[in-house]
Amino acid sequence: MSPHHRRALALSMGLAALLYLGVVLFADREAVFAALWRISLPVLVAIFALSLLNYLLRFWRWQRYIAAFGHLLPWWRHFLYYLAGFTLTVTPAKAGEAVRSLYLHQYGVSYAQSLAALFVERLLDVLAMSLLALLILLARPDYAWLVILAWVLTVPLGWLITRTWLPDKLRVLGQGHRYGHQFDRLARLLDSAAVLLQPGSFLFGMSFGVLSWGLEGLSLYLIADSLRIGISLATGVGIYAIAVLAGALSFLPGGLGGTEAVMGVLLIAFGADSATAVAITLLCRIATLWFAVALGGVAMGILSIRIGR
Repeated sequence: MSPHHRRALALSMGLAALLYLGVVLFADREAVFAALWRISLPVLVAIFALSLLNYLLRFWRWQRYIAAFGHLLPWWRHFLYYLAGFTLTVTPAKAGEAVRSLYLHQYGVSYAQSLAALFVERLLDVLAMSLLALLILLARPDYAWLVILAWVLTVPLGWLITRTWLPDKLRVLGQGHRYGHQFDRLARLLDSAAVLLQPGSFLFGMSFGVLSWGLEGLSLYLIADSLRIGISLATGVGIYAIAVLAGALSFLPGGLGGTEAVMGVLLIAFGADSATAVAITLLCRIATLWFAVALGGVAMGILSIRIGR
């Protein structure tokens, strides 16, 4: 990891620690910790296991994407490359996960191809979250405006970037422009992405996105149910999806602040007191965000040792 990336990660973690500390103090520290202590060990094991399953499913999809470009890598090493990208999840729009491209390039995977895979992965994750957000309407039809807002912000973007004419249009726009080479790079990325957006690949990616992110929504439900918050599984998944979408659309590192705020507000709207909502949000984010960062750090450490040897 470069010094720049280390500073960015340290800054994000520092800001997150300050944010969480401030929220805990604001919501009543003793009540928050009392709620956390009520979480049983089986629930803790389950939520971290669900997150790990989420990563495995998403890696399978990623591996299929790289294979679609004609590249077959040793699965164990490839899995480490994939996990290493999680170290920089706490960057705006998770752009830091592009560090995988540096590892994959030595196997002949061009930057345009690996970045296209990351781009399609992010696109389908946002669309999958938008679908999962619909589940909240089963309990609260009056929240339709939230879902509509999410779709208005995501679907037009998804429609635009899947247009076959867009790469050529970008090349034309870049001709004679001082940043013409950037337009050309983006066009090449979209050309590569088109391979992964064919109907079969699109449905495969979307299905895995809905399944994998639904598992993390299940984690939120299990935590809330353990603390006797009366929400259904569909509501729990819907709350998680809307909160993560809000964080993603804020373009803040890892959605920090935005995701937590929306998740907490929605939990309170469904009957949780402020301390319990904070406890659920903190534990959910530890299991679904910071667990990934920790695994990424371990993977990057293993790779550094092997590269050193």
